[in-house]
Amino acid sequence: MKQTLQVSLWSHRDIRLVLPGRALSYAGDAVALVALMLRVAEYGGTRAVMFLLLAFAVPTVVMIPVAGRIVDSYDSRHVLICASLLQAAAGVGLAFSSDLASTLALVCLLQLGQAVAGPCWGALVPRIVGDGLVGRATGTSQALIGIALMAGSGVGGVLVAWVGGRGALLVNAATFGLLAVVAALVRTRRRPEVGVVRERGGFSAGMRCLWGDPLLRLLLICLWIFVLVGEAVNVAEVFLIKEEIGLGPAGYGWVLAVQGGGAIAGAWGSGRLKTSGARVRAVLAGMAAIGAGMTVMGLANGVVLLVLGAALMGAGSGLLNAATSTLIVTRVAEAVRGRAVAALSGTVRAGSVVALPLGALLNDVLGPRGAFVACGIACLLLVLGTKDSAVKVLSH
Repeated sequence: MKQTLQVSLWSHRDIRLVLPGRALSYAGDAVALVALMLRVAEYGGTRAVMFLLLAFAVPTVVMIPVAGRIVDSYDSRHVLICASLLQAAAGVGLAFSSDLASTLALVCLLQLGQAVAGPCWGALVPRIVGDGLVGRATGTSQALIGIALMAGSGVGGVLVAWVGGRGALLVNAATFGLLAVVAALVRTRRRPEVGVVRERGGFSAGMRCLWGDPLLRLLLICLWIFVLVGEAVNVAEVFLIKEEIGLGPAGYGWVLAVQGGGAIAGAWGSGRLKTSGARVRAVLAGMAAIGAGMTVMGLANGVVLLVLGAALMGAGSGLLNAATSTLIVTRVAEAVRGRAVAALSGTVRAGSVVALPLGALLNDVLGPRGAFVACGIACLLLVLGTKDSAVKVLSH
């Protein structure tokens, strides 16, 4: 029993703070996303939704050259507290903003904090648990986030229906304030020697680590193409659920909650994988599940198929995200993990910037259903096209 406790993930005191704290923050994000999507859809339809999603994506791209350097150059506690407080302030501002321009500006500010906080948490967790438990920690974290997203999406729709968007956005701001407290309480810290990171470069160092590993190089190529076709449906989703299927704000929130529930199962499964090869196969399986889910949602003529497709998308997303995160942090050197995670996040977000206008165009030309079906089929074709390359890399 003593040995079991020693190797248990939850025997790490800091993990008992970090994983629930981050999950609660994601619940707040889900509440805010529902409120913002519903608010912005009323401002200007498809174009306004596209601009909102671009506001979530562009700051991460802009921060590519510096986010990783900040994470690897400064005390993780200071970085995380500052980033969380910045996000809390942006959340309060969003609650009291009333026009599209200020909403978009504040979302950009929110995401500037996330561009730094995400890689910082990602690099800190392996330091807390050690490389042997990274896979379990990542899978557990993604499962908790899935639960949080499920709860937050459902609560967000209900909150907007009952009390409007302001209260929902203040809930999100409060979760970032709590996350700043968690960051202050975490004892484990990353404090690299001053000057070493700056001499080795920022974004270029992260990309060299990713591109120099054959498995990670394949993963990057797959992800970049997948994001281009996979994220395009985000623009059409609110219109598919509200206009094509006829669900209201609460129903929209609950469909997103189902996706969160599927992500729990996918992330839990990923946490049980032990090898890099198994995780690469999980990435491809996750992409296939997302593509199948998109297709089902696009063809749905009622709530049952819509929910089934949302669950498939969620499961694929949970599997994909957890497997990708684990591959990155286990296959690059600890000293550059922040830059590697930031490089991955930034380049993937750059794909989102291209995907969102594409999604708006598809939604206008094909309608929400057509956009979902077209993107779903494209995702499935991508998996079929890269499967042989993945097998070849794994055989070496």
